[in-house]
Amino acid sequence: MTITFDAESLPALQEQRIQHPWRKKTPVFTWSVVLATLIPLVIVGALFIWGDIPGALLMTVVYLPLQLIASGFAAFATRGKRGILDSVIIVNAIGATIFSLVILISVIGSLIVRGFSALSAHFIYQNNVYVSPSTPLEYGGIGHAILGTLLIVGISALIAVPIGIATAIYITEVRGRAVPYVRFFVQAMSGVPSVVAGLFVLTIIVATGAFEQGAFAGGLAYAILMLPTVARTAEEVLKLVPDDLRTGALALGSTRARTVFRVVLPAARTGIITAIILGVARVIGETAPLLLASGYADSTIVNPFGGPIAAVPTYIFNNVALPYPDAVARAWASALVLIVLVGILFVIARVVGRGRLSSK
Repeated sequence: MTITFDAESLPALQEQRIQHPWRKKTPVFTWSVVLATLIPLVIVGALFIWGDIPGALLMTVVYLPLQLIASGFAAFATRGKRGILDSVIIVNAIGATIFSLVILISVIGSLIVRGFSALSAHFIYQNNVYVSPSTPLEYGGIGHAILGTLLIVGISALIAVPIGIATAIYITEVRGRAVPYVRFFVQAMSGVPSVVAGLFVLTIIVATGAFEQGAFAGGLAYAILMLPTVARTAEEVLKLVPDDLRTGALALGSTRARTVFRVVLPAARTGIITAIILGVARVIGETAPLLLASGYADSTIVNPFGGPIAAVPTYIFNNVALPYPDAVARAWASALVLIVLVGILFVIARVVGRGRLSSK
């Protein structure tokens, strides 16, 4: 069937705009949303101004229930009973998002306000040799701790990332008889407390004299914590690779190993990089394993087997509880540097993953 238009009506039809009737809101809907938003705010604002209820308790105990009730009435007035559950989900989702943003902004703001006084150029590259807790902020820094953190995390990544990815490949691609047991042990390792990993390395590696406290021992403790995160995340990523890619490569005569390394892993490259990022984020702020496995030193150590070494978490731990304002300021500034360091690692990993993916 062919539809034709005359020459007189064609220009008018061409000037018509695309209509979106589902985007049109009735006045009842608009006023219901406005009232459901304003009424809880007005009540909570009045209680905050004229009452003695703390702000955090007021928002969680008073505002959230009032917002849920008001949104439920608004949804019932506009959409009936079926809209009540939707309003509950929407309010909880928005509330959780706002709560997360408030916590994030509060943490970063506290780090900036309390640690900015100690933050300077020399604080990034100097070490703490000949610096005491009462030394002014013009001297000393965390250069040795930053180097130690990078060294320890690098060693743990060299150990945990290959083993974790190999474990994920065994579970998803090889699918041998030991898969249930391997998955069980990986899940069990994910629940190991960080201090237990440090005690294990201290007992098996340090106390026996195999290695002394240092970057290598700290890297082993971090690897125990990083391994399950990398393995479980990589497993979920490899499951998302379509089976058509595997069967197509096998149908063309490729071996299973070649299929995994030339087809499956490149297809899941971005997700594997994300798994590595999550593994690094899991361990980079842990303090308990390093207190037992790597120790602490005020000097700059570059040898993984060269004795106790400093890291940013242990530097924070050793300074935050001291009764000296300058030492506490150094601890807050170190925490800010640690947050920035994690952000830089995330950005670099994302850029590298995106660049490699787009170059194919």
